[in-house]
Amino acid sequence: MQNKNIMILCKVVDNFGDIGVVYRLAKALSDLDSSLNLTIVCSNLESFASMAKKIEPDKKSQFFDYKNTRWQILDWNQSEDFTFSSKPFPIILECFQCGRPEWLEKILFDKNAKEIFHIFNIEYLTAEEYADDFHLLKCYTRSPNVKKMFFMPGFTKKTAGLLIDSQFLKTLKESKTLPKNKNEFCVTIFSYEREFVQIFNSLNRIQEAQRQKNPDFCVKVLAAAGKSLPFAKKAWEQTGKKLNFVQLPFLTQEEWDKILCTSDFNFVRGEESLARACLSGKPFFWHAYVQDENYQLVKVNALLEKILPFVCGKNLKNELSSLWNEYNTPGAELNESELYDFLQKSAQGELTAYFENFSENLFQNGNLAKNLLNFLETLQ
Repeated sequence: MQNKNIMILCKVVDNFGDIGVVYRLAKALSDLDSSLNLTIVCSNLESFASMAKKIEPDKKSQFFDYKNTRWQILDWNQSEDFTFSSKPFPIILECFQCGRPEWLEKILFDKNAKEIFHIFNIEYLTAEEYADDFHLLKCYTRSPNVKKMFFMPGFTKKTAGLLIDSQFLKTLKESKTLPKNKNEFCVTIFSYEREFVQIFNSLNRIQEAQRQKNPDFCVKVLAAAGKSLPFAKKAWEQTGKKLNFVQLPFLTQEEWDKILCTSDFNFVRGEESLARACLSGKPFFWHAYVQDENYQLVKVNALLEKILPFVCGKNLKNELSSLWNEYNTPGAELNESELYDFLQKSAQGELTAYFENFSENLFQNGNLAKNLLNFLETLQ
C-alpha cells in the first residue's frame, strides 16, 4: 500500500460504544501492518482515556504507543491556528457518519487543493440487507477531488465483515482451551435500561433445579458497569439475592473481551459488545438501542435471520425469536416458561454448538480491517 497514512474520525455519541469500535479498528489495522501511520481524531478524549489509560484527556495533540507502533491522537476541536500537514495526506475513515472537524473541512475543500482525497464512511453494524447494497457504494461530495465511499461492517460476504484484532483472537482461542466448570453457570449482563426480574426468576429456578443434582452448583451473574447495573442489582435484590451477584468495575477492552468469551451466556447491547458476542460462539441476547416506532425490532429480526439457520429445531427457533422480540420491546413481558427453558438449555450446554457454528461462519467473512487494507491497495 503506497499511502501508509490513515486518519480515523470519531465523534463520541454513546459514552464508550463509538470510541470502543474506533479503538479496536486502530488496533486491528496496526496488528496487520505496523508501518501504518495512524491519526485518531476524537471529540471526547476522556471517554477514549477510560479504555486506553495512557491517553491524556486535556492534551489537544499527543502520541500513543500501541505495541511497536505510535499513533497520533488529536482532539476534534483544535485551536484556530491549528494546521495539519502530511505527505501524502491520510486516507480518512469517517466512522458512523460523524462528519468532519472544521479544520479538516478547510483542507479537503480548499479551492486551491489539487490532490485527490479518499474518505471511507465506516457505518454502524447492521444485519439489514442494505448493508450488502451499500458496501463500496460511492457517494457524492461537493468537490470532484474528494472521493467518498461506504464501507459496511456486516454479517455476510457481501459486506466488510466484523472487526477482529489479534488480542481478541488470542483471548477467544485461550477460552476454548479452558475446562468447563460444571458447578457454575456464568451469565454476563450489559444492556440499556430495562427490567430484569423475570430473568433473575428464571436463573433462580435454574439454580434450584441444578442443586437437586449437584449441591455445589451456582449461577454467577457478572453485572457490567453502566446503564443496566442498577436495574440488574435491583432485580437481584427483589428476587431474594439467591445468586452470586458480582458488580464489575469499568473494564478495559481486553478484560471485557475475556469475560464475554469465558461466560456461558451473555446479555449484551449496542454494537461493539454485540460483535464480540457473535464472534465468541456463546449463547446471547442482544438489547438494541430503542428507536422511534420500535424500529429496533427490524434490526433485531434482521440479525435473527442470520442466526436462526444455525439453530436446530422449529420450537427452539421460535423460542429464540419470540424472546428476542419481547426483550427488545419496551414494556413487554418475557414469556417466563420459554425464558426458563432457553436459559436452562444454555446452562446444560445444549445451545453452544449452534452459536459456535454461527461464529465460525462470521470468521469466514474475513476481518474488516484486513478487507479494508486489501481494498486500499487498489486505490490509484
